[in-house]
Amino acid sequence: MVTGNDGVLKCPKRDGTELKKDTIDTLPLNEIVRDLVHMLDHSDSSPSVCYRCETDIAEYWCESDCKHSFCSKCWDTIHELGQYRNHTQLPIREKPPNVARCQEHEQGDDTLKYWCEQCTKQVCNNCQQIKHKDHPFILVTDFMDALQEECEDGLQGVQSCLTYRSSRVEKMVTEIEEEKKSNKSKVVVAMDSFRKIIDEQEKVLLDNIDNTEQEEIKSIEEYKRQLQGEHQNLIEEVLNFVVVCTDKQPKKQFDAKSSFDDYIKRTKTKLLELKPKTRNGNHIPGLQKLQQMKEQIRSINMEKVPKYENGELQDAITRNGNNSTLNLQSIQLTDKDMEIVANLLENNRVRKTLLT
Repeated sequence: MVTGNDGVLKCPKRDGTELKKDTIDTLPLNEIVRDLVHMLDHSDSSPSVCYRCETDIAEYWCESDCKHSFCSKCWDTIHELGQYRNHTQLPIREKPPNVARCQEHEQGDDTLKYWCEQCTKQVCNNCQQIKHKDHPFILVTDFMDALQEECEDGLQGVQSCLTYRSSRVEKMVTEIEEEKKSNKSKVVVAMDSFRKIIDEQEKVLLDNIDNTEQEEIKSIEEYKRQLQGEHQNLIEEVLNFVVVCTDKQPKKQFDAKSSFDDYIKRTKTKLLELKPKTRNGNHIPGLQKLQQMKEQIRSINMEKVPKYENGELQDAITRNGNNSTLNLQSIQLTDKDMEIVANLLENNRVRKTLLT
């Protein structure tokens, strides 16, 4: 950090304080950090060794005058005679913790049992009455209880947040699975409905085509029979005319001519009444729309709903930090925004007041 700032160390709280690297030793000693480092450097998790033989693992703690740890063999040796037999024996796991002593006072009550809130350090009774007499203080045990409670609250807050978010994730997974089943069911039902409609419509159209064809064929066959009848009459008249012409008798030809004229006149009248048969063809107009419907069905796809975000709201939450009041009066909030704010307040134990 110093190297990146041309040899100058700036206060992390940005209060304007600057310190050059060659004057770092002028900073006051952080006694809390010093004590923590000392505690960590001298922590020993290895089993206690017997005070007397210094080789075997200690099994007992003498709560009476001895105030030492002993293995079972040394305990029996020392505590089998005289007044030592009345000493109180405790399992080594119940050995009381070492009591911190004041380094400035070696007489009187030198137990560091007070916590100076102004100096943020442990002090003994003498220090509290003399050097720290005007400073606010509490018992170290009360201070540790408060620290523990504060840590527990913090951990509980983190745990609550993690629990809520884990539950939310599980809920989201469940929602995805349920949505998948629902969408699949909708697709199956819709497609089954389409297939049923298509099958029914196919049968109706095919039946209509067959019926139309049969009616047209029937009409044409009837027209064809009429034409065939007239054609047969024409053949008979031609044969009669040929026979008459063969006899070479004027009278018969004259009589035949009159009959032939009647046939021609009668046949013309029938042919005028029997108009030429025509047809325009049959078409199904809706068939041309099937291609469009086919393309529409193929274009059906899953579309994700875009994630809702309100940049102005997010900026306000970020700027607010850990302040106890969240002011949103200048922002137009929707129902989605209020849901975001509700989740934020539920998972943050610091914020207490909401201004909207």
